[in-house]
Amino acid sequence: MTAAQEVREKALAVASTQVGVREKSRNSGPEVDAYLRSVGLGPGYAWCAAFVHWCFDQGSAALALDNPCPRTAGALRLFEMATSSGWQVAPADVLPGDVFVIDHGHGLGHVGFTESRKDDNSWWTVEGNTNPGGSREGDGVYRRTRRRDEITRGYVRVGGT
Repeated sequence: MTAAQEVREKALAVASTQVGVREKSRNSGPEVDAYLRSVGLGPGYAWCAAFVHWCFDQGSAALALDNPCPRTAGALRLFEMATSSGWQVAPADVLPGDVFVIDHGHGLGHVGFTESRKDDNSWWTVEGNTNPGGSREGDGVYRRTRRRDEITRGYVRVGGT
């Protein structure tokens, strides 16, 4: 197993431990504030990409490796930075720990982790700043199901193969 694979597995494991975290006020709370600090922001910002970065930060630190995840709170910016490194993944090749990216238009997006394939058209996911309905501006970290057609921007394998 490569170091990049180990980091992705560890980041996904960290993300799973956060399921159930909830905001205490809009885009804020002890855990949410920590996610945002990992990308250099204070409370009050959308935090799905910061959550992904924080999980990679924790996983990398546990393995004494550098964090390969782009340091950004922007979902679409994370996608741009990862794809410029050649980390985009075809839908058929998605693995647990890969990051999905949804483009909602007008510069708004959402990201989260793929956890396990549910069937040919959907994945179990772990994602921050969502809710049971799948909002991009939710209230916590949830385990959800995402259909392949919801993933409008694509998938990235942070750190490469």
